[in-house]
Amino acid sequence: MSQSAPPESTSGGHPPTKVDCFINPNARAAQEMAETFIEALEQAGIDVTVHWMSSCEQALDDIANLPETDAILVGGGDGTVSGLLPALLERRETIGILPLGTANDFARGAGIPTTPQAAAKVISEGHRLSVDTGLVADRPFLNVASLGISVEIASLHEDRAKKLLGRFAYPIRWAEAWHKHRPLKLKISTDGKSRRARCSLLAVGCGRHYGGGLTLDEQAQLNDGMLHLYYVAPRNALHWLWFLPGLWRGTLKDGDGAHTGTARKVTIETASGRAKKVNVDGEIVAHTPINITIRPQSLTIFAPAERSN
Repeated sequence: MSQSAPPESTSGGHPPTKVDCFINPNARAAQEMAETFIEALEQAGIDVTVHWMSSCEQALDDIANLPETDAILVGGGDGTVSGLLPALLERRETIGILPLGTANDFARGAGIPTTPQAAAKVISEGHRLSVDTGLVADRPFLNVASLGISVEIASLHEDRAKKLLGRFAYPIRWAEAWHKHRPLKLKISTDGKSRRARCSLLAVGCGRHYGGGLTLDEQAQLNDGMLHLYYVAPRNALHWLWFLPGLWRGTLKDGDGAHTGTARKVTIETASGRAKKVNVDGEIVAHTPINITIRPQSLTIFAPAERSN
């Protein structure tokens, strides 16, 4: 199977000397992992100011009012990083990530390790990568906006099973959501070209992975300047099983209930005009009709050195 080349690093190593670190205390194992992460940064000679988040809203205000700093670090899952994007994009400092979520799809796509010592090493080595972000309903996002069964899955995730089972909760929730889901009739426009489709899952994104391990497109890069999309319309449970390998590996092809493509702008509305919920980076924060656009290389992150060619 062909694999896309890794994203190209935009600079050599320039380690920060002073950073502000925002930690989501509700993330899994946050306290212990954050302490290990901070200790590793300090041992590398980096001055760390820690901010334990009481809420996303408060953290957005705190970031907006930060004094000058070399970098802003975020400890949390995809939803935490995505939720802080409005302030991070305004500040434009380099962003470091300590993956503390259940899936950590963005970190996986960027090659950021999930152990605190290794994540700290990525930051202390100082290699940077500029990545694309998306915009949906005036909200920036990192990975994927999706409709259909993914909305039901997101609504089921805030429960004890997720906390106890971590990523292993996702297959359970997929099975539960399948029984509740009804296919959507949508009008989808890509760069002005429209088509109508009946689908159970539609995903549009600038990231590579989402949904606890699904791959949007094996050819997608984090800085290729394009939105990648697919939608599928399985006829029954067995047809879903037939789609699963392609959903997991990002190898879906057009035909037999699937459509794939790329665009710089995607517009989605329902055929009936009724509003449908949209899952944005794992959170239900938008409704149709929506416009989704790409913001090329709008965020700079610390990334492993091997991401450069």
